[in-house]
Amino acid sequence: MNKILKYRFLYLFILTVTLFYSSCKEEILDPPFLGYEYFPNEAGIWVEYQVDSIRYDDQFGHDTFNFELRETIESKFVDNEGRDAQRIERYKRGDSTANWQIKDVWYANLTSTTAEKVEENVRFVKLNFPLKLDRPWDGNIYNTLDEQEYEIIELNEPYSINGMNFDSTVTVLHIEFITLVSEDYSIEVYAKGVGLIHKKFISTVLDQNTGLIKTGIEFEYIITGYGS
Repeated sequence: MNKILKYRFLYLFILTVTLFYSSCKEEILDPPFLGYEYFPNEAGIWVEYQVDSIRYDDQFGHDTFNFELRETIESKFVDNEGRDAQRIERYKRGDSTANWQIKDVWYANLTSTTAEKVEENVRFVKLNFPLKLDRPWDGNIYNTLDEQEYEIIELNEPYSINGMNFDSTVTVLHIEFITLVSEDYSIEVYAKGVGLIHKKFISTVLDQNTGLIKTGIEFEYIITGYGS
C-alpha cells in the first residue's frame, strides 16, 4: 500500500470512528422522560378551582356545596427527613365576589421517584416516576389506609376542560369499582407545567331495588385559572 492510499485509509477510519462516537454521545446525552413537569414545585405557583360536592344521606336528604378554591405554593423548606418540601396554602371563597379566606395548609414533596402530597395530615403518592402506562403503585404506601392501586391510564395526551386546552396531561386512575349496590371511582388529571387540573371522586351506596343513591359523597375540582 503506497503512502497516499495509506493516509486516505487512516483518514477515513478516523472520520468513521469520530462520527460513530459523536452519534453514541448524542444518544447518551439525550435525557430520558421522567415527568417531573407534571408536578411543579416552585414557590409562587397557584391554581384555582371550582369545587362542587354532594353529600348523600337516605334519612336526611342530601347537601350540596359549591365554592372556589385556590392552592398556592407559598414557600419551600427542608422537611424533617431532609427532603425538599413545599408549603401549600389553600384558600376558599363562596364565589368571585367574596374575599379569599385561608382554609388549611397542605404539604408536598417532589423526589426523584415520587410526587407526594400531604392532605389533612395523610400522605399520598400522587405520581410515580418515571411516568409510564400500566405500571401501578400503592398510593397509600406512606399512610395507614388500606393499599390502593394507582395507575396511569392516559399519558402525554391533550385535555380540554372548562374552556381551557392543555397540550400534555397525565390521567391517574385511583379506583373504578362499580356494583349493583355501590360505586367507587376516583381520578386525577395533571397538566405539564400546571399540576392538578381536574379531580373527580365518587363513593356511594345504592338502593338495590331502586338504584338510587342512599349514602355517600361526590366531589369534583375543575380548574378555572393558574399562574405564578
